[in-house]
Amino acid sequence: MNERSTILDKEAEELFQRLGGIEKREALSIIGEIARAYQEEQVQADPWRILLIELVCEICACFLHHEFFKGNLTKEDYIERIVEKVKKLSEMPNHDGQIFIRYRGLHSSDIHPIELDYLISFGGLIINLESALALAKRHQTTHPHLHKHLIEAWSAFQTNSISTIFIRIAHGQEEIELIGPCIEVLSQYYPAVYEGDPIVVTSKGEEVQVPLVYNEDDKPDPNLTMVAGLNRLGKTSMQALVQKINNLIKKENIYIPVDDITNVYNAIFSTEKLKARLVKPPIEVNNVKWLMLASDQEILHKEKMDLINAVFEKFGGPSQEAVKIINIVYEADFDAFSPFDIGVSLQKITGVLEGIEAGNKGKAIEDELLSNVEDRLDPVRDELLDSLIIKGDIIEASSPGEEPFSAKVHDKIIDLVKFFKGRSQTRKKLIAIMTASVTFDDHDYDIIARMFNVSPKEARHLVQIIKACFNEKGCFLRKSFENKIAEFAKYGENIFFFLWFYLKEMTRKSDRISFLNALQFLIARLDHPEEGIKKLLEDFSSSPTQVLPSDRNAMVLANILVRKENREIDTEIEITPEEVLLVEDNINPEAIKAATEIIAQRQDGFIRKVETIHTATREWIDGASAKDESLSVKYLLSLEREIYIFLSILNPPITCHVLRSAVRAYGDPRSQIYHLKNSQENLNSLITLLRIVVRALQRVGTPEDLQHLRQIKQKHPEFIALRDDPDYLDMVTRVIHYCDKAFQAIEKRTNSGGMPTT
Repeated sequence: MNERSTILDKEAEELFQRLGGIEKREALSIIGEIARAYQEEQVQADPWRILLIELVCEICACFLHHEFFKGNLTKEDYIERIVEKVKKLSEMPNHDGQIFIRYRGLHSSDIHPIELDYLISFGGLIINLESALALAKRHQTTHPHLHKHLIEAWSAFQTNSISTIFIRIAHGQEEIELIGPCIEVLSQYYPAVYEGDPIVVTSKGEEVQVPLVYNEDDKPDPNLTMVAGLNRLGKTSMQALVQKINNLIKKENIYIPVDDITNVYNAIFSTEKLKARLVKPPIEVNNVKWLMLASDQEILHKEKMDLINAVFEKFGGPSQEAVKIINIVYEADFDAFSPFDIGVSLQKITGVLEGIEAGNKGKAIEDELLSNVEDRLDPVRDELLDSLIIKGDIIEASSPGEEPFSAKVHDKIIDLVKFFKGRSQTRKKLIAIMTASVTFDDHDYDIIARMFNVSPKEARHLVQIIKACFNEKGCFLRKSFENKIAEFAKYGENIFFFLWFYLKEMTRKSDRISFLNALQFLIARLDHPEEGIKKLLEDFSSSPTQVLPSDRNAMVLANILVRKENREIDTEIEITPEEVLLVEDNINPEAIKAATEIIAQRQDGFIRKVETIHTATREWIDGASAKDESLSVKYLLSLEREIYIFLSILNPPITCHVLRSAVRAYGDPRSQIYHLKNSQENLNSLITLLRIVVRALQRVGTPEDLQHLRQIKQKHPEFIALRDDPDYLDMVTRVIHYCDKAFQAIEKRTNSGGMPTT
């Protein structure tokens, strides 16, 4: 375990003790009202989490015959309990109809080895051993053994090489009723495999023997065995079907979707005649498809399938080690790894790459592997890259308190590491253009060419036009920049990423505002604005305990990028116009989708960031000293404003948590925010922010928010009493007016069964 993880674990445990048992990843986010409101809603989902863990343990007991769970229950008792739990889980709001149990092999801790790094996911719920530990502590009176039982279940899964279990409940009660027969088959599957025992199920009052079915590799297959059981097919018929489908897969002119040629089982249900005639099991065990896809809505491309098959070939099938490497290639966050872990990962990937070369698998598979390794290395921090030392074909890695790593790594992976280490230095030179005379050599131009997918000659030109946008004192020359917009646009989204780095580094406020407005013209020319918004949100949420001068610009640009067209492009802006809250048709669906996914991935960091900003606002109004004097009250309030506008346009699941916390903070004249040291001089700005919150609720609010709007109206006299000033009174009146409009909008949506505008 790396040093950084150890520190986080200790901090999490301390917070956990103080807060009465909060999941580790959530505990690190809890610092105030917004995060606490979010946490309270998360805890409301605990009964569903408990059900999921109990379901996993009972499947383990019934399917794997794990003695830890054995009591006085019969097989029939377990089957009945499993079916009942699935039925209850099907009633959970907003689920996606898919329960996933999946091995990752990416994370370990002092108490949880990497071999037990499994996840349960259902809807928005994700459970691992850390969250199970927190759950057990929150419910230690009624469910003290959840964590211990899940460890036992994962241990049994690991012993029996279970990598995935998929349970589909999307098709309602009829499909759920099939869970029982499937579990009845599975409960006898391993005795049939190891002891030769018969599989006997009861169907319509009579006993029926189910054959143990072998797959195309002549190995027992639980999924094909369940197909035989559900459809009452004999061994001869079933094995003939397996052979027939396997022959079809091998034919080049037969059409079967890529993700369904992963094995015979999937191909059976991709064949229209068979799909119509055969009942498909709602449970699937170790179906390699679910190692390749995160959802049955996702599309698998051929190169990914071929690479995964190459990994399986090297490791003799979908073993835990094979699954671990697949997840390293496609999912691992190298930036959260220690130098040692990165070194080990690159060594493992080297073995796969050498196997691909030795087997002459083809350039497409090799490119698939290397492009994903590049994706893993791309976000790694410069200081972490500096910890990786290259000596010929050897990578060495070390950090304080950690054992050193040294191993031979494939030269193509060495080249990738060299590029990113070199990019770190070249990027520093590019940023330094603003303030110093910088010399670029051929190596720098080669790196820039690779960064922007251009020729070295074009890279030289790019450096020249960037230099021309700053004078000798490092001041931004907007006119020069605008004259070069067409040239910058040729570099696509990559140039937006790069120019965003400049905007973050600018120290003068006048330069930042000027650059912000100039960037609008570049955004209008981007073919894929969703890539830009992903970068902005990643940067915004990556510093959850800090408020940065670049944060407001990130949100202003995000509010531009989520729209199809920016109707303020010819207007000098420092903040997003309030009327953007009325936007309905001018929404970019791809940008919305990309932004929603990023926020879902970084939910805790995003909420903590919002809380940090709100806390800084309150401290400034109270006259408390701040670390950064450039972050004024005006800046902080306008930053909150941008966030509320953005979330109401986007409307991800966390919107309600953030807006309700905001309306509690700003919607009550007795709230602390209105009675701090400098509240009076900032009163107009506070009421302006309240108006934005109310208008955001008008856009996305639900019946639950009516109570908050009702409170604002009821306390209208108290708001008025805060200051006797015509302008202020007019602002309060406008807030009440928008409360009425929000009431009407929410009631209209409720009555029509409609959803908030997104």
